[in-house]
Amino acid sequence: MTMGKRGPKAQYGTRETNGRLSRKKNDVTKRLTGQLDQDEREMLRTGVEARNKMHGLKPEDCRDVRAGSFVGRLAMTGEITPQQYEAAKVYLEQYHEMAIAVRSPRQPGAIDLNATKGGSGDYENVPKNVAALSAWRAATAAIQDRQNQLKGSGALYAALQYCVLEDQELHHLIGWLREGLNALARHYRIGDKMKAA
Repeated sequence: MTMGKRGPKAQYGTRETNGRLSRKKNDVTKRLTGQLDQDEREMLRTGVEARNKMHGLKPEDCRDVRAGSFVGRLAMTGEITPQQYEAAKVYLEQYHEMAIAVRSPRQPGAIDLNATKGGSGDYENVPKNVAALSAWRAATAAIQDRQNQLKGSGALYAALQYCVLEDQELHHLIGWLREGLNALARHYRIGDKMKAA
């Protein structure tokens, strides 16, 4: 029975005459950044492989930030417009700001055991909290207006809740998602901003 080599993994880099790793500032910096680059490449490779396997994306598309969410993947494939994607991002951000303002419990998700426990957000900033709540109410009013125009036959709230806020891949709601995002894009005046740019 053979045993593996004991001790820490060998480190590569420039060495001094006595065999130690070089302690010159440039050599240390180069060694550390090289290790960080290697770790980052390994981490990215894992994510790219997972996105490729789970969503069937091409490897060159897997590194796109949009590939990390259902709405982003819809934007990448052209199933929703860039204006609708921007509206979804603004809506999600407003939701998070509103959740902080009302001290809502965190949404279930991956657990970071090293995270600092306790409240997050600036609860004492009353004007910011009031602005977040009024922006959220205005956005939901815009969605409700479009829902009323559809005479209650749409599922705009469900599509936005599940596809944008909870990031669930529900293809049967894409039509209602487009309707809701169009209402939000009109509310946020996103099409006007993109034309001006």
